[in-house]
Amino acid sequence: MTEPIEHSDRRGMWPWIFLLLATLPAVWSILVYEHDVDPEFPRVERQTYNTYPPAAYRLAEAGDTIDCVAVYISSAALVLSAWGCARDPRNRLRYAALALSLTAFWHASTPGPLLDGWYGLGWRTIFDDRAPSIQRVTLGLSALALVVIVGLAARPWEFRSLIALAKSRNVLALMAVAAVLIVLRQTPWIDREPFGYWPRWVYVWGVLAWALAMLRLAPEAPVRRRGAFVAVALIAVSLGLDVLGRGLFWYQRPIGRLKEIIPGRLYLSAMPTYAGLKLAQPRYQFKTIINLFPEFTSQGSPHWPDEQAFARENGIACYTQPPEDPTGIDSIPRTLALADDPANWPVLVHCHASMDRSPAWVGMYRFASMGWPLAEAVKEIERHRGSRPKSSVTLLYNRMLPRLAADRWAQDPTARLFRKNAEGTPDPLEQMLARSRRDSTQR
Repeated sequence: MTEPIEHSDRRGMWPWIFLLLATLPAVWSILVYEHDVDPEFPRVERQTYNTYPPAAYRLAEAGDTIDCVAVYISSAALVLSAWGCARDPRNRLRYAALALSLTAFWHASTPGPLLDGWYGLGWRTIFDDRAPSIQRVTLGLSALALVVIVGLAARPWEFRSLIALAKSRNVLALMAVAAVLIVLRQTPWIDREPFGYWPRWVYVWGVLAWALAMLRLAPEAPVRRRGAFVAVALIAVSLGLDVLGRGLFWYQRPIGRLKEIIPGRLYLSAMPTYAGLKLAQPRYQFKTIINLFPEFTSQGSPHWPDEQAFARENGIACYTQPPEDPTGIDSIPRTLALADDPANWPVLVHCHASMDRSPAWVGMYRFASMGWPLAEAVKEIERHRGSRPKSSVTLLYNRMLPRLAADRWAQDPTARLFRKNAEGTPDPLEQMLARSRRDSTQR
């Protein structure tokens, strides 16, 4: 009698081992810093300015890696719940589990808070008076329907029998952990630096505990060929749900890496598509778009003509770096002035991936136009990129910031460090400017 019990106990531990292993990426990302060398300018030193590794801040973004994992897991839980209903249609508790899994999938696919100023499609929008009434009512009725289904199917007044049933199926502890973690994710006090990081991980662990409980409760699949067909079908449905979840991500943030830098005034993003702009424009009412990528080069974006077309159709001023200014020595001050003029607000600033040019531009705007210390501006770049700024940003700042804010540059301690970091590394664009000045003098 003893051996089978011990074997069963060991086998019953695997969900907890799985949950424990799922915490390791979160711990790793919060402890391990970058120490790589930039191959473009390997002699330029780069420090980390934030309290935690830059990658942790990137992971904390709504709709990024952690939220994608939550969608994968909640999709699997939803499929397992639906499979239980299909195989055991008379069991009312199966429908309660299905409604709860659908709720988990909805919350995973509409993560918040967003960083772009829009209210989104999550449950909090029900109570957000900025959202249209029809949207709030629709979301409220959907939430109410899920609550009613769970209430009627689970019958909370039979609480003791439900507990006994869950305990007999060896899922009570998993369900309890899932409930605690999912509720904990909704509480604001859990959100510590990096902003959004721990709530998103807590939700992943919560939906994982729920999915493991659904896996334990799932009816057995048919054997042989039919069983293989069912398995493939369930996986296909799960992948389809993942596509749906990513579609909701896109609807909430139709322009890649969109962030609100100054509410109603300045926004930062990656290269937008025509469809993305069409969806985003009613929300933000952009008056000006500044494209920082030199689109006149062979690396120009295929979306650039679409962006120009959308700007023309909607009366948006659209600016990009001109071919006659390859160094940006004139266009950078010009774009900073454009962003400072209230007549141009709201302004959308972007490059292609929003990893180098546009966040570096925002750092210059923070320092030269808003008076931020350089260290704070670099911290914001790190958080947006999820990585330290490239060495070229050090050279860019050493080249441009003395021209934009000479006095502040001379007194800023981080500026002194930037100059020291670049010692022994010539700036190719500064050399280009020197040649241009020399040629102009000779003419």
